[in-house]
Amino acid sequence: MWTAPTPRRIAMCLALVLGASCVSAAQSPCEEVPVGFRQDIRLPDVWESAWETTWPNAREAMAFWRAENFTEVQQLWLRAAPCAEGWRVAQAAHDLPPSAQWLPALVFDTPVCGDDVPCGCPQVPDDFWSTLGAANSPQEAMTTALGFGPAVLSAERVRTGVRLMENLDLPAVHVVQHGETVYSISRLHGVSPTCLGPWNGVWDNLQAGMRLRIPSP
Repeated sequence: MWTAPTPRRIAMCLALVLGASCVSAAQSPCEEVPVGFRQDIRLPDVWESAWETTWPNAREAMAFWRAENFTEVQQLWLRAAPCAEGWRVAQAAHDLPPSAQWLPALVFDTPVCGDDVPCGCPQVPDDFWSTLGAANSPQEAMTTALGFGPAVLSAERVRTGVRLMENLDLPAVHVVQHGETVYSISRLHGVSPTCLGPWNGVWDNLQAGMRLRIPSP
C-alpha cells in the first residue's frame, strides 16, 4: 500500500536529484546487512582468558549484545573506532594486554551532539591506564575498570562487549568534517544518502565531529 512521503523525504528526493521517485524511496527502505564475525579472530589475551574463567556466566550479557543485529555492539564500535588509535598507544605504553584498549568505550560516557549522535571521544582520566597497570591480576584490573564506570556495568557485559567488538566485522565509521553533508559523505563511501541518513538519525542536523556508521553499498 502506498504511503505519502514525509516532507523530509520529499526534500531529500528533490535536493539530491537521486533519479528515483519519492514514492520509490518511501517504499524501499535501506536493508541492514547481518553482522558476522571477522575471518582473523584474535585468541583471548591473558586478561580475557582470566575474565572468562572468573565470570563464566555471560548468557544475559550475550543476549544484550546480540539483540537486533548486534545493535549495541555497533553503537559501542561507533563510539570507539575514532578513538581506538589513541587508546592503543596508551595501552601499549603501559604494557597492558590488547583488550585494555577497548575498556574506555564501555566504562566512560561519550559526548553527543545533535540528536544524541556520538561526537568526540570519552574523557579518560589521566590515571586510568596507570591504575590498570598497577593491578595485581586480571580480575583486579576488571574490578578497577568497573570502578570508573556506572554501577550497573558488570564484568560479564564488559568482557563480552570487548570480545565482540574485537572480532565482529563491524561497519566502517566516518567522522564528519566541517562542510560535509550527508550527500557528500554518501558519495565518498559509495552508499545511498537515503540509507546513510536514516541509519544515523541525521540529515539537516549534521555537525562536524559526529560519528556515522557507513552502511554496506
